[in-house]
This record gives sequence, structure tokens and C-alpha cells, in this order.
Amino acid sequence: MSYLLCFILPITTLLFLTNGPYAFHETVLWTLPFIGILLVDGLNIEADTHQDDDAYNGIFYDGILYALSLLQLINIGLMSHYVSQLHWQTHSDILLGIVNLIALRFLVATSSGTSGIVVAHELIHRPQSYQQLLGRLLLCSVFYEHFVITHKRGHHLSLGMPEDIATARLNENFKDYWRRVYRGYWCYAWSSEQTRLGAVKGLARLFKNQVLHGLLIETLLLISIIVVFGWLAAVMFLYQAFAAVRILEAVNYFQHWGLTDSHYGNTYGWVSNSWLTRHVLMGLSHHIGHHQDENKRFYEISYSDAGPKMPYGYFVMNLWIKLDNASYQKMAMRELQRYNARH
Repeated sequence: MSYLLCFILPITTLLFLTNGPYAFHETVLWTLPFIGILLVDGLNIEADTHQDDDAYNGIFYDGILYALSLLQLINIGLMSHYVSQLHWQTHSDILLGIVNLIALRFLVATSSGTSGIVVAHELIHRPQSYQQLLGRLLLCSVFYEHFVITHKRGHHLSLGMPEDIATARLNENFKDYWRRVYRGYWCYAWSSEQTRLGAVKGLARLFKNQVLHGLLIETLLLISIIVVFGWLAAVMFLYQAFAAVRILEAVNYFQHWGLTDSHYGNTYGWVSNSWLTRHVLMGLSHHIGHHQDENKRFYEISYSDAGPKMPYGYFVMNLWIKLDNASYQKMAMRELQRYNARH
């Protein structure tokens, strides 16, 4: 039942979007659940590593996935409507509008990055085609549908190798990593589709190109928001998508930082056994187990300590690498050296 914690962020966002606009002090109050998660995650309370048999036969856990998927899509629609209802006539309106836009960016982007994308990641690894399609739709809600190709064909097949775009290099800072992967993912996805399509010619080549499929859906979604809710809503949609993807890539950054180097490349990833991270992010922190068997569902993935250990859960690590990357790298280098000495 601890996995129900994953609803805290999207439901908080939903409630915010259905009751605004708010004054400054009210928007601060809405961030408290997010701050609470951050503080508890900083305690790094460890989860029980024992894996019980699945008493729910998957129905309960799949229900969580579908509910979170619905919340993500509803929140995107409510955000667009929310922005369209803001007024900009007076100085007071403008100030109130700016405060609410800042709160929207924080709440919706954080929910999209920690719930929407995490669910999408789970679904694109499922064998059922309808679940994969739902995962791709969720990625469209953050303008990142091509991640399906780069993640499954690239990252999982070349993890830890120099050609793996998603593995952060030793001593690479997050800003450089972010610029490299944001462009590199697009190039890889396009090149991969060109290779897959091989000798297919003409219009058939366009119709079968998965990158173009995603881009078409994303473009139609953006145009629909512009037509129904206006340009400002479309800008906020793109902004939350950018911020959500940045959260995803921050996670990718510290999950594999420095593991391409020949001295430290004998593990699948960094280790975290934070109880809160595991349940709010639906098993994402058991990342080594995920790479050992990517077909396992999130509640089946076993914990592995076969890697260097993070001092905090994913929420704190996400902020740390962005706010003080130099101190993060010093810590990471020391931990890699300790791990290397033990192995």
C-alpha cells in the first residue's frame, strides 16, 4: 500500500488547478506537500529489501498506473484552462498572474516529471501494445515521445559504453550533460528510425517513422491548446514539458554518473534504497534491478547494492546536482573510489 504515496504530487497539483487563482501566501502553502517529500527523502530512510509475493496479481498495481495516467492528462488540460482564465488588465492582475504562473510551473512540471514520466517509463517496457501506446501518449504530454527509442534501443543496449548518450561521463557537469542529451536524443532517435526502416521508400517511409508519429501527436496537441486556450497556455505547456524532462534527465545523470570510465564501469548504476523514493517514484530507484531485467514490473524489481551508494534519495539528489554540482561531483568521485577499492 506504500505505493499509494505516488499520488501525493499529482493529486496536490489537481486540487491546486481546480481552486485557483491564489494570492502569493496561498501558492506557498500548496508547495508544502512537495517540500515535505523533499525533507523526508533527505532522511534517506531505507526500505525493506525483502520482496513479498504479489498478493494482488498485478491488478492493484496496474490500477495505479492507469489512475496516474489519467491524472497526468487531466492536469495538463486543467493547467491550460487555468492559464486561460487569468486576467491581465491591472497591475494587481499582472502580479497575481505572474505568481500563479510560477506556482503552475513548479507544481505541474514536478508532477509531470515525477509521476507522468515515471509511469510512461514503466509502460513503454510492458509487452502489451496498448500499454506501450499509453506510455507514448504520456511522453507526448511532455514533448518527449522520442525518448522511447533512445531509452529502449540506445540506453538499455549500450549502458556504460562510450556511445551511450544517457550515461554521464566522469567529471561531466549537469549543464553539459543536459545540453548533450537534449540534442543527442533527437539525433539518435532519428538515425535509429532511418536504420530500422532500411529500404522502405517514399510515403511509406514517412508513415512508418515513429519519431514523426510522436512529433505529429505533439504538434496537434500544441495546436489544440493554442486554439482552445490561447498562446500563453501553449507557452506554459511547453515550459512545464521542458522542466519535467529536465527532472528526468537529472535522474539519468546521477543514476549512471562516471560509469563509462574503465576504472568504474563494473556496475549497472548507482544505488539508492530510499523508502520514500522507491514508493513515490514507483520502484525507479531500484535501477540496477531494472537493467538486470527490464521486463520486470515496478513492484517486482528487486533491490541490488552492487554499485556505489547515493547519500540521499532521488528528490534530494535531483536538487543537489542542479544547485551545487561541484560538491556533488566531489562526493561522487570519493564514493566511486571507495567502491572501486572494495571491488
